[in-house]
Amino acid sequence: MKGRPTSIAILTLGFACGAWLALLVATRGTSGLADTPLGRWLGRPSAPAIPANGITPAQPGQVVGPLPLTDLDHQPQALPSNRRVLVNLWAGWCAPCRQEMPLLAHYAATQDGQGVAVVGIAEDDAAYVADFLRKSPAGYQTLLDDAQWRASTRLGNARGLLPFTALIDANGRLLKTRTGPFDSAEAVAQWAAEKN
Repeated sequence: MKGRPTSIAILTLGFACGAWLALLVATRGTSGLADTPLGRWLGRPSAPAIPANGITPAQPGQVVGPLPLTDLDHQPQALPSNRRVLVNLWAGWCAPCRQEMPLLAHYAATQDGQGVAVVGIAEDDAAYVADFLRKSPAGYQTLLDDAQWRASTRLGNARGLLPFTALIDANGRLLKTRTGPFDSAEAVAQWAAEKN
């Protein structure tokens, strides 16, 4: 009977911890665990910081509007109009971004002047992007976002994750978005063709 008080204490402690965890999840959601000692101990990472750039991310169905884009010579540019546009946000330091670029180029080559336009938006400085594209041409138009990722945020990438892809219709409305790389040219084509 010596072990009985210890067993009761362990059960009581376990019940209290379980109740605390249930209360935490109920009040803060599972993402609330990230900033607690338990969340850190479990290895649940905190969400990346949302860019503090004052831009409201567009939701599917909303008009994206003009974006703060420039070409490699710092001249203002706009996305193609009157046709669907697949916009891929990337950076040279992003390995998955670099790996999917040939897939996007293959898809872009299958589109005629009336098909889906493919545009890459680089989240790097112009000199780096120019050097990168000189060594590894993209095969589609590449533009630059501003230093605060305003175009990226407006296209729905509020968390600043790369690669990030958005599909815009011929009227400038955001159709859908995708975070993460494509694994084949067929996957790009299928995603661009799907309604949602």
